[in-house]
Amino acid sequence: MLKGKIAVVTGGGRGLGRAIAVQLASQGVRVVVVSRTKGELEQTVSIIADRGGQAIAVKADISDPGDVQNLVTSFEMKLGPADILVNNAGIVGPLGDLKDIKIEDYNRCMEINAGGALLMSRALIPSMIKNNGGKIINVVSGLGEMVMPKFGAHSISKATLTHLTRILAKELERYNIQVNGLDPGTVDTKMQEDIRSTDVNIIGPDAYRFFWGLKNAGYLRNPMQAAQLAVFLASGESDDITGEVGSESHFGRWGYRQAA
Repeated sequence: MLKGKIAVVTGGGRGLGRAIAVQLASQGVRVVVVSRTKGELEQTVSIIADRGGQAIAVKADISDPGDVQNLVTSFEMKLGPADILVNNAGIVGPLGDLKDIKIEDYNRCMEINAGGALLMSRALIPSMIKNNGGKIINVVSGLGEMVMPKFGAHSISKATLTHLTRILAKELERYNIQVNGLDPGTVDTKMQEDIRSTDVNIIGPDAYRFFWGLKNAGYLRNPMQAAQLAVFLASGESDDITGEVGSESHFGRWGYRQAA
C-alpha cells in the first residue's frame, strides 16, 4: 500500500525520527530524512540502504522558511512531490520556570516544535492538493496534556502542535489530506537521556524522579515499536481517520494493532 510513495521525516537523524524513517522505508517508501546534523542523517540513510530501502538526506533547519523552501526544491528535483510528511523534529528545552527562562529560548522552542511543523506543512500542502491527497503526521507528546513545572515551554509547544493538528485536519479534509497526531508514549531516545542527565536543581526533584523512574522500571520502549504507528497513519488504512491525536491504544478503535 505504501510502495513507491515519498515521505519526508523531520528530525530523522536519530531516535524516533530515525525509527520512523526506517520503518517507512521497509514498506517501500522513498524517504527524505531531514535534520540539522549531517553525520546523523548519513547514518540513517546508511541503515536504510543496508536494509534494501531508499532514502536521501537533506540538512535543514525546519524553523527557517528559507531552509524549508530549499529543502522542498532539493528533494522534489530528485524524487518528486511528497505524499507523506512526518513532523517529528523537536527540542525539549528551555527547562525551568516560565518566569525565569529567557524569552528568546522560549520562542525558539515554539519555532521548532510547533512553527516548524506548520512551515513544513504549508510547504508540502500545495503539491498534496494537486495530487488529490496526502498524509501529515505530527509527533505530539503526553507533556502537552500534563502540568509539569520546569517543562512549561516544551509542554506549551506540544499543546500548540496538538491543536494545530486538529485545525489543519478540518481545513484540509476537503482535499483528501489526513492530518493526525502520533503520541509515541515513553520511548527510549536521546531526549530522555538528556532529561535524565540534567541537574536536579534545574528540573526539580519530582521530574527527576519521574524520568529516572521510567528508565529504572523498564517503561521506555524501543523507538522501532512506536514507529509502527506512523506506518499505519501513513498508509491507506488510515484514510478514514483525520484530526485524531493519540497513542497506539487510541488508534486501535480504527483497527491499528499495537506493536508487541
